[in-house]
Amino acid sequence: MRVAALCAAVITVLTAAVPAQAQSGCVWRPTDLPLPASAPSGTLSAASPDGRYFAGQVEEGVLLLWHDRELIELPGTESAWRVAGVNGSGHVAAMDDIGAFVYRDGGKQHLPVPAGRKGYAKDINELGDVVGYLDGGNTTIVWKATNPGAYELIETANAVAIDDEGRIAFRSGVIRSADGTSVRIAGYPAVQIEKFQGGRVIGRVDRAFTKLREWTPAGAVVRDYVINPSSPIGINRDGLLASGYFSSGNRYGAWQGSTLVGDVGSSSDLHVVGVTDTGLLAGFRRWRAEDNFWGPSTWACS
Repeated sequence: MRVAALCAAVITVLTAAVPAQAQSGCVWRPTDLPLPASAPSGTLSAASPDGRYFAGQVEEGVLLLWHDRELIELPGTESAWRVAGVNGSGHVAAMDDIGAFVYRDGGKQHLPVPAGRKGYAKDINELGDVVGYLDGGNTTIVWKATNPGAYELIETANAVAIDDEGRIAFRSGVIRSADGTSVRIAGYPAVQIEKFQGGRVIGRVDRAFTKLREWTPAGAVVRDYVINPSSPIGINRDGLLASGYFSSGNRYGAWQGSTLVGDVGSSSDLHVVGVTDTGLLAGFRRWRAEDNFWGPSTWACS
């Protein structure tokens, strides 16, 4: 089962974003999103920064989009197998057996690649630009929404995300601007960028799972976190960090600065995949334990 396989693979936890600042002692309460009546299970894989759009998938089936919590099925996407992201216009970047595509303007549009190659989507920004990689993994590819028939190739591996200014963060600790110039974040090369979101950069120091660090997009250190072990999921513009951690088992939690503001739950019962600037965590959870039924949910701090 797709859901079961995904649940087994994910050991990350999101930090919950609460408007402006997280409250201390949050209780993260779930609100479920609708699934098609015939769906055996479903997942939520991505959230737009403004919290108005969520994207996911029926198990072994069509892609789903939720706009202001109302369900929209995306026809023609039954063969899709991964959602890479969704933006505030409801444009969904995803993958199927042919390659990377964007669902927008009511249809699926495959993204162009060099002859004989296959492209994989990694992230989409608010402009509709998509960053991904070519088969083999060593070449990054960028598809600009303003130039739909073209692409840019960058001979650097492991792009993490693209922001609204066209900056691309690479796992190696490099942030490349749209004009082709780049910076190495403080501590390079003994660092590993994990997330680039909300104008914030989150990664590991010395590849350690016990220490996370935040940098500015210019590469300056903001703060260190001690979360043992850590598996960062996202950080919003107000600095609310979601991460996996261990406390009597693998769990999800949310931090504001270096302070744990609330445990979300066990990774055996839920999976957080994103955090929005409106203070929501998004993901999926076990709706019914008796038949292993999983469904899309968001969590709010109360």
